[in-house]
This record gives sequence, structure tokens and C-alpha cells, in this order.
Amino acid sequence: MRTNLIGFPETPFATHFGPYLSRLNSGLRLTYHEAAHYMRLVLAIDDPRTRSAQLGVLLNGFMAKHPTVEEASGIIDAALELDSHSPTTRPLHPFTGERVVGVAGSGKKGFKTPNVSTSAALVAAAAGVKVAKCASAATSSVAGSADTLKRLGVHLTASAPQTLDVMAKCGLGVFEIEQIIPRFDAAYGGLFYAPHVLSLALPALLLPIRTDTLLYGIAHPDVSLSLEVLGRYHDGDLFVVASTPDNVRWLDEVGIVGETSMVGIHRGVRGRMLRLNVADQLGIGPYSLDGLTPGSTVTEQARIVVEVLTGRANASLTDLVAANAATLIFLGEVRATLAEAFGLAREILYSRAAFDKLRELVRATTGTASSLREWR
Repeated sequence: MRTNLIGFPETPFATHFGPYLSRLNSGLRLTYHEAAHYMRLVLAIDDPRTRSAQLGVLLNGFMAKHPTVEEASGIIDAALELDSHSPTTRPLHPFTGERVVGVAGSGKKGFKTPNVSTSAALVAAAAGVKVAKCASAATSSVAGSADTLKRLGVHLTASAPQTLDVMAKCGLGVFEIEQIIPRFDAAYGGLFYAPHVLSLALPALLLPIRTDTLLYGIAHPDVSLSLEVLGRYHDGDLFVVASTPDNVRWLDEVGIVGETSMVGIHRGVRGRMLRLNVADQLGIGPYSLDGLTPGSTVTEQARIVVEVLTGRANASLTDLVAANAATLIFLGEVRATLAEAFGLAREILYSRAAFDKLRELVRATTGTASSLREWR
């Protein structure tokens, strides 16, 4: 059977995507199979410029009209077919008797911050939580989590077994998205600067293992829709968060400026969606966005991470990382309340235990230890 440039087989039933585009523009719903077929047709376009343009129309068009769970799932599954990645058939993590928390974010923040999730995962691992983290290269930011970790000397591998070995040694396994879905990344990577329909769930589905709990951050207000889509693929506990300083810009993490929206499923029971001022809940702040400015280069972003992990960052950034780490610690059931987890996260940051965990990660991945010496 012949295949096109992207790798999908040419089939006799394939038609032009025009009818689907017309229905999308009219705000009409597609079935799961129609949405998946529409995505396949667009990905099968040979010309890269035309494919990119139509991919932008599809992904942003569905988001603009508000996608159904069926539409979002069809589009996600068609995207993952390129690399034969099936989220529903992933094996359970191998750490018998231990609770593993998976963490991923949509990226494409409305307000750029330093690499909060990277620091938070290291703090949580230092607290004794087994963490499986997705990392990616930058698209709309100066440095993605993968870029920052590499600059800090961490070696990221495409081998899931090797990463799980690292996780067994130091409690944190980092899985680079681009190495998990290289074919789809070749068609998609670097093109989008705002959340779209794939952002509802896809990054979290790229972990090669199923975790007991999954924490997903999305830079979009509809955390409930994201939870519903993720629930199609993840049968464990789920927790989705988004924060905003002004109801216009959204971040894919717990916030300490403005409000954080959150919703979850615990032991099969869905909770109600909450919108909280996390700083008030934790008795910190008030803070402004001024203290959360990211670096202007990959090196600057890496330097800021080191400052956070060694307790030398400003109070607002330290507490932002501690709040996100506390969420992981709480979900990992290391502390009974978020406030207790927050206190532990702060203690780990100011004691430099989180920086020690970073050095441990560099060693466990056979990375470049000398990369950390310039900032100690």
C-alpha cells in the first residue's frame, strides 16, 4: 500500500477535508470518527506550508467553537497514530507498592514565567514522591523544561526503560515529548503559540507509563473539559489546574497571583470545580507578577532554576514553586494537607535539598556534572 509523505497509508475512502472544514466553520459537531478522519486528511497533506496552515485552522478552529470530548479524542488519537502511541495500552508503572504521580503541562502560557514545573518536580522528588514528568522544547517561551534541564546537565534519553531506571534511583523520571512522538512533532512542532484542542490532554498522554495520579496544567480556563478528555484515557486519580492573574492570561500551573481553577477525580469520584486564591489559602503574599519574570535566554532560565533550588530566589518565585511542589507532594500522599505539603516544600528549597536532588538527577542520567558548577 502506498503511503504519503507523513506516513499515513493512502486509502480509497479518503476525501478532501473541505466538507469537514465547512462544518467546523459553521460551528457544527463532528463525530469521533469524523474528527479523527479530518485530522488524518490534514496530516496527510504533502506540502509542508499547506499542511501547517490547515493544521492551524483545524486545531484552533475546534477550540474556538468549543470542542466536544468526542471531537477532541478523535483528533488526539489521529495525531498519536503517526507514532503508534496508544495511551490506553500503556503499562502501569513498575514501582510496586509505591504511589507515582505523573505531571505534564500544556505550555503556551499567556504570561511567561521561569520553569516552575521543573523546579517543583525536583522539590517533590526530594520530598519522597515518585514523579514521572513530561518535558518539551520551547515553542512560545525562551526555554522549555527539556531545554532547561539539558542546560543544567541532565541527559534526556529516548529509552523509557533507562528513564525508569533513573526514576528508581532518584525518584524523578523525565520523558522528553519530542523523542516519544518524533513523526508528529516533525509535522507539528514549533507552530503554535496558544492552547488549542490538543492542549486539552495530549501532553499528559505522552508518558509511556500509567501513573496512580496525574496532575495536568492547562493554560486555558476550561479545566473541566480537559478533565473529561483526560478521563477517556486515564483510569487513576486526575487533577487539572489552571491559573490567571487577570482573567485574560492563563498559566498551566498553580498560581499565587490571582486565582487558580482546579478540578479532579479521586477514586472514581469527580469533585466540583473550585476557583481559589491560593496565596490566601496558604497565608502568603500578596504578590505581583513583577517577581516572576523569566530569563531572556536558556542559560538565564537555568540560572533562575538553580537560584530557586538553593533558596536564593525572591519570595514570590520561591513560593510559586513551593505551591506547585506542594500539589505534587499532596497528591503523592506524603502530607495530609496542602498547607503541610507547602511547608515541607519551602523547607526543602531553603535547605538546598532540591538542588542536591538536581545533582542526583544529573548523575543518574550520566549527564554533565560540570554544568552546575558555574552557578553554585
